Amino acid sequence: MKSSPATTLTTYAHDALSRVLYGIHTVLLFSKSDLVPVITPSMGMCLVLGAPTDLASFIQGVFWFQLHILSFEVQNQITGYDEDRLSKPTRPIVSGRISLDDAQKLYYAVLALTLLYSSYHRTVHFTIPYFIAIMVYNEGGLSKNWFMKSFLGAIGYSTYISGTTRVFDHHNPLSSTSIMAVLFSATIHTTTGHAQDFRDRSGDAAIGRFTLAHIEPQWIGRGSLTALVCAWTVVLVAYWEPPFPVSIVLAVLGIFSSWRYCYYQSEEADRDSYWWYSIWLLTAHALPAFRRLSDAGIRIPSLF
Repeated sequence: MKSSPATTLTTYAHDALSRVLYGIHTVLLFSKSDLVPVITPSMGMCLVLGAPTDLASFIQGVFWFQLHILSFEVQNQITGYDEDRLSKPTRPIVSGRISLDDAQKLYYAVLALTLLYSSYHRTVHFTIPYFIAIMVYNEGGLSKNWFMKSFLGAIGYSTYISGTTRVFDHHNPLSSTSIMAVLFSATIHTTTGHAQDFRDRSGDAAIGRFTLAHIEPQWIGRGSLTALVCAWTVVLVAYWEPPFPVSIVLAVLGIFSSWRYCYYQSEEADRDSYWWYSIWLLTAHALPAFRRLSDAGIRIPSLF
């Protein structure tokens, strides 16, 4: 029986909508693993530094952020295909949601759109160095060097925060508080970025990447992370001067996450430890809020 024009049109619209939703879901999956360790602390700091903002600027800032992180993740998952097959089989390319050829086309499209959108917001001076960094990280293979992996990742963090804050703050130049917050964020990631490597030792070993997580005995890499997290906790509390209860929360998170890294040393346990480290990092990225409140003449009462 021949379908009516109305039925055919409905079927076509349904199929088209399904393809669009499938594509959007696939794109979002590229950055799913970044939600806790990258997106949440970076966006939290952007809201602290760029507030008060309006809804339009907020939406544009989130889109700016998502384009930049997507431009990294797509190519990272293309070049890291073999690694992902071993340790991250649910990612879009290795799971078969999108082919390598289509992912490469998506990468070029995202690069072009990111550059155009950054030009519109007058943030190209952030985007161009970021493009160079992600290209030498992915295509250049510098991600296999433990220090360059953390250093180039720090450039990513500083770009996400600087550019998104500019958009949130209606294109105003970064304040001195914002500049110090970005510098702290970049330096923290450079010096403690190897926290993410313990959870993926087998995948890194499979592609020939040597990180501090592979140094034997294990206490060397884990001990250095513990010392750096504790040192950064002291520095951040001294510089941003948060209320005492907030300082205690940051210290407890730093000590607990570091203790987990030292006491539980399986890759599965390291994934949980990295989650706690990420919560410490999120809290650390929220501290500039207290400096902004202090600069505005708003005193936060302390419970102690």
